[in-house]
Amino acid sequence: MMKIIYKTDKNFSTEETSRLFAFTGWTSSKFPNHLARAINGADRVVSAWDDDKLIGLVSAIDDGAISMFLTFTVVLPEYQGHGIGQKLVEKLLENYRGFGRQVLTTEFSKNEKFYARFGFEIKDNEGAMFLKDWPESDILEGVGK
Repeated sequence: MMKIIYKTDKNFSTEETSRLFAFTGWTSSKFPNHLARAINGADRVVSAWDDDKLIGLVSAIDDGAISMFLTFTVVLPEYQGHGIGQKLVEKLLENYRGFGRQVLTTEFSKNEKFYARFGFEIKDNEGAMFLKDWPESDILEGVGK
């Protein structure tokens, strides 16, 4: 039986986070220094560990009172389906009770059922808008490390 430890500190290396994101297919892994800065700059991070192996992570940024944005939810494929992602999100959301807006932007078609169990719902008239500063060609080639 797995003994998963959950932590709220940010004591992990650039290599650990980049490896986690690479194994889960996130393009962000091609930018390890940017990824590390993003995670270290998050207001809240909850990570999951199997012994000394980083196996999952969830992070959020917030304004301290009203709005929270869930930025990453990542679990290694071989650990998915064991409730680890659910536990990560639950632990993160404990910090945001009373916030008026808890916002998630993701590929809804792929993850809608997962996030719905926490109360997230798609609002037709409240869609997210994006401004991407990295051209798609740079992302695909890994430029900007």
